[in-house]
Amino acid sequence: MKIYVSVDMEGISGVFGWEQTGRDGINSEYEKARHLYTQDANAVVEACKENGVEKVVVMDGHNGGHNFIIEELHPDGEYIIGYSRRDILPGFDKSFDGLILLGFHAMAGTLCGVLDHTQSSKTWFNYFINGKKMGEVGQEAVMAGGLGVPIILVTGDKTVGKEAKQLLGNVETVAVKEGLSRNCARIIAPVKARQMIKEGVARAIKKIKEFKPYIVKPPIEVKIEFQNTDVADGYERNGWKRIDGRTVVKIVDSGLKIL
Repeated sequence: MKIYVSVDMEGISGVFGWEQTGRDGINSEYEKARHLYTQDANAVVEACKENGVEKVVVMDGHNGGHNFIIEELHPDGEYIIGYSRRDILPGFDKSFDGLILLGFHAMAGTLCGVLDHTQSSKTWFNYFINGKKMGEVGQEAVMAGGLGVPIILVTGDKTVGKEAKQLLGNVETVAVKEGLSRNCARIIAPVKARQMIKEGVARAIKKIKEFKPYIVKPPIEVKIEFQNTDVADGYERNGWKRIDGRTVVKIVDSGLKIL
């Protein structure tokens, strides 16, 4: 059995503020969050190996893709890190049995979603696939579904778990915090959160045959509404069709081309 793990920062246990994410520059809080990020990833690798997974590939998907504390990584995983990637999910293909989304956040505009945003907290406003509003969970579901691979587990705050279930139906979720506002959360101690994540992985692996890929048949309409017109200008120059001042659209022939 092979499992691919896509990791983001905003839904990691103990993370609640932008200063922890490195969005606005490197600082001591970001360095602490890197440790939390790495240890949550290690919990997934450990749980996968304990439940019979032969190969676990973990992709550092936050910001520039250089957030893991490499010296702390679990020895039983394989890790994808670094910049200038040719693919959104490097090394991911139809040979994987399942995709785990670790540390994800709710889509932009979600009430009490901790650090809610879609793709860019500074420039994106709404994102749609065939007219359906989605966040980053939806984006990865469509890409994985294009290869016939299901999402089996989503971890983050309560709102992203709700979003995942509404979109995917049958999926395991683990809530490691509850948002009280965008930048305030009721958290669980990270050591307990990591145990909950391990239990979630075990549940997902044990019933992996029950999960179904999220398939969107092409052609696929992708529409993005930005916060400002200048960002839309750039997309228009790159071939997207301009709908209005802040909105662009394109048609793609594969779920792997939606970003």
